[in-house]
Amino acid sequence: MGPMSFPLPAQPNGTTGQPIVQPENTETTTLSGQATTLPYTFNTKLLQDSACGAWNMDTGASSHLNNSITSLSKFFNTCVYPSISVGDGHSVPVTNTGHSILPTPFKSLHLNNVLVTPHIVKNLISVRQFVRDNNCTIEFDAFCFSVKDFMMRQVLLRCDNTRDLYPVTAPSLIPHVFLVSQHTWHQRLGHLGSDVLRRLVSNNFISCNKEKPLVLCHACQLGKHVRLPFVSSDTVVTSCFDIIHSDVWTSPIPSLSGFKYYVLFLDHYSHFVWAYPLINKSDVLSKFILFRNYVHTQFRCEIRSFQCDHGGEFDNHNLHTLFAKKSIQFRFSCPKTSQQNGKSERMVRTINNLIRTLLFQANLPLTFWVEALNMAIHLLNVLPFTAINNEIPFTCLFGMNLDYSMLRTFGCLCYPHLYPTHKLEPCATPSILLGHAFNHRGYRCLDLKTNKIIISRHVTFDETVFPYVSTQPALPLTYTF
Repeated sequence: MGPMSFPLPAQPNGTTGQPIVQPENTETTTLSGQATTLPYTFNTKLLQDSACGAWNMDTGASSHLNNSITSLSKFFNTCVYPSISVGDGHSVPVTNTGHSILPTPFKSLHLNNVLVTPHIVKNLISVRQFVRDNNCTIEFDAFCFSVKDFMMRQVLLRCDNTRDLYPVTAPSLIPHVFLVSQHTWHQRLGHLGSDVLRRLVSNNFISCNKEKPLVLCHACQLGKHVRLPFVSSDTVVTSCFDIIHSDVWTSPIPSLSGFKYYVLFLDHYSHFVWAYPLINKSDVLSKFILFRNYVHTQFRCEIRSFQCDHGGEFDNHNLHTLFAKKSIQFRFSCPKTSQQNGKSERMVRTINNLIRTLLFQANLPLTFWVEALNMAIHLLNVLPFTAINNEIPFTCLFGMNLDYSMLRTFGCLCYPHLYPTHKLEPCATPSILLGHAFNHRGYRCLDLKTNKIIISRHVTFDETVFPYVSTQPALPLTYTF
């Protein structure tokens, strides 16, 4: 069969609708000089045995058909169609038009514009006209059909039958499962996720009504609430010191000089990092003032924004007053949300990884962590970083090329030059390299005999020897880093 469209039958007041599209394989007759397309059905034949059957769902009928007006709640003696075409090729006359109702446990379903013709065997419901008039859907399977509300997916009528057609029988018992909401199933199944619930529905293990919108489960919010995912920062800066990231790290042991903390300041644009050892966390304010003055003097610019966590060493009256006075924007991470301060958190982890490695390489005790910190900061500032497209922080900040010729291995054996008072004294002393001198173009060397720091540029190195353990008495390991 080709595509089938049909005219609207007579309305309750006896008026007629407009024909839609001329269907294929239909008969046309003339009423009072006007062509009228006949309704058709393929699932019925001429009446051979006088019988009145139940309604039957038919996907091939263009209109509802009934053989008696007794089945109608309203009927009219006029009809625009003189006859209809049936499956065996004959035409049968139409005597009346009317309306009927199909009762269900939930609401009445309407059968509008039923054509009455006494010569048909089966009373037919046009599926297309039925779903359009009642805003519903019809689902067929091998044993039954179900009429469902289009929006809520609630089963309104369910008729079981194992014969060839789909008659409208006494409504079957609708399983309670069909009437259960998604939220009820969610509770029954132990507050499972929506993806699992949809999978059960799609596999026909359960059936439930659609809810728009889905109900927010209060119990799930209390029992299974999780943190929202973080997205990569899309902050774009165009120059150095637009944003400074900061964090404070606490050491498990004090250094030889009594330091227990360090604060770092990381420039977002160049990725250059500064670190200041602290005896107390309250020293953060004084170190920031030193750092800001350094930036102002050396680079002739101001820090615009300051990103840090919500610790008391940052979120205090003195820093707030200073920042307000200098028009520096404070940017705090939310409490217990270190991911929002991720740049400085990752830098702390990188620094500490390098501190541990340098100490283990040099066989130095953990109390030398400040010396290893200074060396780690120096190395990180001269190494390429993927965060800035493999550029070098030192070059980004100062715009100068690097000279790696002065780099030496941390903790190795070295011989700084001495200035003897008489000609028979040694000209050098065995020492350990502790890094570069901050305010000198030279090296910091720990004299193994006197435990004093010697600063000198005249130093000879043996980078294959790490002499600290062999020159010190064995001590019990009482610290863990």
